[in-house]
Amino acid sequence: MVGFAQRASFCLTFIWLVYYVSDMPSDRIQTQRRRRRLREHLRALSFEPLMRGSLMERLRRCGRANCACAHDPRRRHGGKFLTVEIHGRRYALHVRGEDEPRVQAAIAAYTRLWDLVNELTACELSDLRRQGRERQRARYRRRS
Repeated sequence: MVGFAQRASFCLTFIWLVYYVSDMPSDRIQTQRRRRRLREHLRALSFEPLMRGSLMERLRRCGRANCACAHDPRRRHGGKFLTVEIHGRRYALHVRGEDEPRVQAAIAAYTRLWDLVNELTACELSDLRRQGRERQRARYRRRS
């Protein structure tokens, strides 16, 4: 009976160790792969123009008394404006129709940049959590 209990205990310990050992490296490897992929995207993004801001359409009157926009608010003239806040001051710049796709692409690239930075931050947090778990497990093993 004692032999069976020892073997059962050994088997459970072995199963736990296999799970414990196989769990950590895969998490580490997945995080490293993810980080490597994100850095490649970041390198590719560094060659694109980046711009922070928003592209907005403003409707306004032109100022001519005989224009339809002077009498009917629904017939105001539209225009695209890039608005950016730099050092606490807001700037607005009129964007011509032919420049609009280029400005939109630069704003989209900036958004992708921050998405990549946030994902890289998540990778670093994952590593810190994993390292904390590993230290805690090492302390537990030293006590046993």
